[in-house]
Order: sequence, then C-alpha cells, then structure tokens
Amino acid sequence: TDLGLLAVVFICALNLSIVKMAVEAMKPLAFNGVRFALASATLLLLVRGRGESYAVPKNDLFRLIALGLMGHTLYQICFIEGLARTTASHTALIFGTSPVIVALLSQLLGHEQVGGAAWMGAVLAFAGEYLIIAGKAPTGGPAPSLAGDLLVLAAACWWCLYTVLAQPLLSRHSPLKVTALSMAWGFLALAPLCVPSLLEQEWRRVSPMVWASTLYSCFFALVLAYILWYRSVHKVGNVRTAVYSNLVPVTGTLAGWLFLGEKLYPTLLLGAAAIFGGIVLTRWKRAPIEESVPAAD
Repeated sequence: TDLGLLAVVFICALNLSIVKMAVEAMKPLAFNGVRFALASATLLLLVRGRGESYAVPKNDLFRLIALGLMGHTLYQICFIEGLARTTASHTALIFGTSPVIVALLSQLLGHEQVGGAAWMGAVLAFAGEYLIIAGKAPTGGPAPSLAGDLLVLAAACWWCLYTVLAQPLLSRHSPLKVTALSMAWGFLALAPLCVPSLLEQEWRRVSPMVWASTLYSCFFALVLAYILWYRSVHKVGNVRTAVYSNLVPVTGTLAGWLFLGEKLYPTLLLGAAAIFGGIVLTRWKRAPIEESVPAAD
C-alpha cells in the first residue's frame, strides 16, 4: 500500500511537467478534451466492471452534477490554462496549500472545527503563496506569470471545495463511482468549451511524444493514480493516505527543476517553507483532513 501511494506521489508530480510540455505543443483545451474523454470513459467502464450501477437518488444526482462542474469543469479550465502560463514548480507549490484551504472550508461549512493554530497556519501558508506569486524568477529559465499563478490558485480553491462537498456522497457511494460520475458530468460541461480548440488544433503537427504525454496524463494521472489512492483508502484509511499528498509539492517542484529547467530561487524556497510550516500548524493536535481524491491532475 505504501509503495502504491509513493507511486501516486511520483505520478502526480511528473504529470505537472508532462502536462506543461504537452500544452506548449497543443492548445490547452484541446489537450484537456482528449484526455478527459478517455479518462471519463475508462472510469465509467471500471465502475461497470466492478458490478456497480450508475443509478443514484435524484438529490445525489444534482449534487454530482454540481461537483462535476466545480471539481472537473471549472477546476480543469483554471488548472490547464494556469499551468500553460506559469511553471510546474509554482503550480506544485500553490497546490501545496490545499490541506489548509480544505481545513478553512470545513470550518466555514461547519464540517469540522479548527483551532487558533490552524488559523495561524493559514496566514503563514498564504504568506508563502504571496512570496511565490509576487517573487521574481531569475532570467534564463521558464518564467511564471501572475495570471497563470492566480488561475492555478483558483483551481486549487475549486478542487478543495469539491473535496469538502463530496464527503456526504462518499458515505453513500464508492469513491470510484463518485469520481467517475462527477467526472462524466464535468466532461459534458467541459466538452463544448474544448470544441473550438479541438477544431483549430493542427493534429498533424502533434508529435508522438506529445501523444504519449497525453496518454500518460490520462491513464496514469487520472485513472491509475485514482485506483491506487482508493485502494489505500480502503486498506489503511483516509488519514494515513492523505499524509502522502504533502509530498507532491516537493516532488513536483523537483521535477520542474530536473525536466523543464525551472529555477529554484530564494523567494520560491522561502515561500515553500512558509507553506509547509502552515500545513504543520493547520494539522497541529488534530487528525489530517480526510481527503478522497489526489490533487493537481
């Protein structure tokens, strides 16, 4: 189980660099349209392969549609367009605040009470966000942009809202079913937005490497990572599983440095330290937020 979770960490971290390279050769929404069509179909087939029905009560159906719009349509638009405009390192670290955002949303929605240390952690984590977004990258490498960073931050907020609001459904349906159905509804809303990019894309110029990146991002980051994640949730519980999500910002930043030549500069490292300090304070004397899905896919 631990080896499977480590695989999830490296799949998600490498996926940031792979997606970044792919969207430099393909239109971001064309890339997203292809990978989400394949991932949605694959997950729906897996649900049926496990003998589960697609049927849900009407109230749950409306919630699944809302979750699909938040956790897949809006999230993916902000994520893919943001990553196309900023660096993989910035994306990984901005998503590192997800446990803090989830904690604050849980407090605001009355799902869970957080103490003074958690609020201090939130302030520290968002100070780290400011350092990363406002800091100036050195010349000579890929450059982030303010618009890209803010889009990624918006994506992280949509993802966290999806995570918190999905909890009631996960008590009545399997995580795989919730993910498959919400992704399918999200894709139905995302598909019309992808059509213009799909029509404008010069497919003959898409290299085999970019196609391989698209398939990796679909079957490894959106399908295999979910399966391994849920296998761990079933075997060792949400708390122990969620701890591994904290490794993604580290490995994602290192992957951007190794594979994309992104620079590690003082304000980036200081911002990363502040974010991790904020996560520690947010989780101080309390169990980690129970998460059901990995972020930054």
